Amino acid sequence: MREALWKSAPFEPEVRGDRLYGRGTADDKAGIITHIAAAQQVRELLGDKGPNLKFIIEGEEESGSAGFEEILAKHAELLKCDAVIVADLGNFAKGVPSITTTLRGMSAVNVTLRSTKTPLHSGSWSGPIPDPAQALCHMIASLTDERGNIAIPHFEDGLVPPTEEELQSYRSLGYGEAKFREESGVLNKVSLTVPDEEILESLWRRPSIVVTTMEVGSRTNAGNVLQDCAYARIGIRLAPGMNAGACTDMLVNFLRQNTPNGLEISIDVEDGANPFVTDIAHPFFKKMSDAMKEAYKTEPKFIGCGASIPGAELFRKTFGDIPILLTGLEDPECAAHGENESLYLPDFEAGIIAETLFFVSLA
Repeated sequence: MREALWKSAPFEPEVRGDRLYGRGTADDKAGIITHIAAAQQVRELLGDKGPNLKFIIEGEEESGSAGFEEILAKHAELLKCDAVIVADLGNFAKGVPSITTTLRGMSAVNVTLRSTKTPLHSGSWSGPIPDPAQALCHMIASLTDERGNIAIPHFEDGLVPPTEEELQSYRSLGYGEAKFREESGVLNKVSLTVPDEEILESLWRRPSIVVTTMEVGSRTNAGNVLQDCAYARIGIRLAPGMNAGACTDMLVNFLRQNTPNGLEISIDVEDGANPFVTDIAHPFFKKMSDAMKEAYKTEPKFIGCGASIPGAELFRKTFGDIPILLTGLEDPECAAHGENESLYLPDFEAGIIAETLFFVSLA
């Protein structure tokens, strides 16, 4: 976290206008407080006649929820429930209540290429010896074509495309390139890899590959050196229908098969998460939608999300085919995970009211 870029102390909440600024305000302290506040309201309204609520605060989600499956399995009987609410998502826009119905999966690999035992003087040794940095860049570039489409054979074989009904729902949101550029901060001269009408489909229902870290030598200690190795962390986001394990294996095999000049390659695989899709036909979704409409005074939206929440699929695996309601209080301006993260306070209040009304409807 780059504390110098914060306008206020990151762990000392500050209200400016209609937003509360602080690290984790939107992702995901607001979700925790929403649950607690709604439970308190229901208790005051209904006493012991309200629904039986069980809380889990899981702190490993950003690193893949490695221990969560074991915890759920160990305490499955105690935690058994009729539905799960995960308040770790967000609204499509400020004032637009949203329930997320699809999540992309994720996986990542750490790749190291090595050419020599130690770094060497570039003047004395470069030329005959392949540069591991350039070799790794060529390998990474070969993963996608010029439009960002993944070039690994059979990588998208299991992909389940959105239905025409879902596509129409995406279009009804009226979201296009101008708004996307405004919210994401894409530079003016940078062209997008998809046309205007496919932006949401690309974010929610297609896979992507992103290099999250690269390291070769040291920027602060740069010199005329032929480096001995190069490193990159390559992350993949997986669309509904794809399998994290199978796709990660394909990525690993592709990298090994395309390693040039016999360079030594080592690959470490991180734990992944499969994509998630939920069926909104269950009556609980109608109850939540009605509660949101009353609290926000506008019609809620069913949306997708390009991020991953490993726990969603783990709940289903543990408790069976119960409804998983994905809600939350992030919005495009909240800067989750970044400097000056903030929470939109009117939606915070409406979110608490909506969950309270939902709980009351179950009593």
